[in-house]
Amino acid sequence: MKKKLIFVGIVSSILFSVNVLAEEVGQVANSVEAQTVVKEKEEDVAVDTKVLVDATTYYSIDQQKLAVGKSAKLSVKPILGVEVTGEFKEYKNEIIEVKKDGTVVALKEGTTDFAPNFLLSNETKQKIKEAYIKQPGNEKVKIETIALSHRDIAQIFKMEVGNPTETKKHQIDITPSFSIDKEKLEVGESGKVSIAPIEGVALKGKYKPSKNDFIELKEDGTYTALKPNKQAVLTPFFEISEESLASIKKAYKEKPGNEGIPDEDITFYQREMLQVFHIEIEKVVVPINWTVGIDKTTIKVGETAQLSLASQHGYAPKVDYPLNEENKFVKVTKEGVVTGVKVGKASINTTFNGLSKEEENKIKEAFIKEKKLTNLTIEDLEIGPRPTNITSVGVEVVAASTGGGNNSGGNTTSKKTYAPVKKLPKTGERQTFITIISGFILIVASSFYLNKRNKQELD
Repeated sequence: MKKKLIFVGIVSSILFSVNVLAEEVGQVANSVEAQTVVKEKEEDVAVDTKVLVDATTYYSIDQQKLAVGKSAKLSVKPILGVEVTGEFKEYKNEIIEVKKDGTVVALKEGTTDFAPNFLLSNETKQKIKEAYIKQPGNEKVKIETIALSHRDIAQIFKMEVGNPTETKKHQIDITPSFSIDKEKLEVGESGKVSIAPIEGVALKGKYKPSKNDFIELKEDGTYTALKPNKQAVLTPFFEISEESLASIKKAYKEKPGNEGIPDEDITFYQREMLQVFHIEIEKVVVPINWTVGIDKTTIKVGETAQLSLASQHGYAPKVDYPLNEENKFVKVTKEGVVTGVKVGKASINTTFNGLSKEEENKIKEAFIKEKKLTNLTIEDLEIGPRPTNITSVGVEVVAASTGGGNNSGGNTTSKKTYAPVKKLPKTGERQTFITIISGFILIVASSFYLNKRNKQELD
């Protein structure tokens, strides 16, 4: 009995000790929990004392309708003027796939919604804080007191993925519209072809060079008249540069309602049409010197002089002159021969009856040769206009001289005459001749004698 009482006492003591220990452990646990809560509140208080800057990210996408295999592009709008860097959170379903660089790839036909999520780089966070300090009124804010906050806003985009053949294409008409600055040219003169802007873009490129008998077009749009023609045909062709095509696409996408159209959905086309210009190329005018001259300004009665038209480009033409019937001092033939009739001063009208067709052609040929216009013929030329004023040349007729003398007054001078005589030999000519003959005979005789004597001595 005594042992049982001792056992009960021991058990009771143990239970009491366990209970006390449990209460102490509970008190310690409550104390730790209280400290933790207080600490979290202190951090919250500390956060509240910081300057909060809204760094919520907002997105845009260049297109929301794609063909299978095509892609769109997500972008993040600047924050406080800072171009952000970082990466998108990858996402994929059976319709689309979002990659880290913001590329959205169409995988399968269908419609789906998705909400992009972008993580700012530390570099961007620092730049946002610096940009905040630079704003008016924030100059005294210290960068270490700035905390970035993000509002819990989900931007949801709806993507439609369709069959590639059903994707809408945007077509731009790039058929050139030309204009010219001159419709009438002289041979050798040039004009300029211009091309109208497309979508407000001044086009760059080059013209296709072309040339026919009458007109030539160069790469820069300059056209030059080569040969006369009432309706020379000019048909320009223009090749638009790649730079201009890119500018046209850009301008098209900037038009209201075209925002976000991808370049691959924009195509160009040209209508099959020709712009034909008719250029009048005038005949080449051959300048003529219509001056008539005379080879003598003083002639005797009965003597002649010659009228002549000035040389034309190296050729002296023949013309018909009117008969001067009323001129009492000279007589003029249609060939331009002037004959002195009576002593006096005459004024000769030099208006001639014009050039014959044959003479005109010869002048044209001389002009072509002089100017080296090898591509032209006489049909491409025309003679220049004649002056309307009448010109004249003066000639003085003097009296013919008598007795072989020349005297404009008609007086003669007497001369003595002598009968002709035979030519006499000069003194000593006969004597010299006889001496020469005698000497020659003597030399021959001496030679004969000496030769005969030599033969006798040898015998």
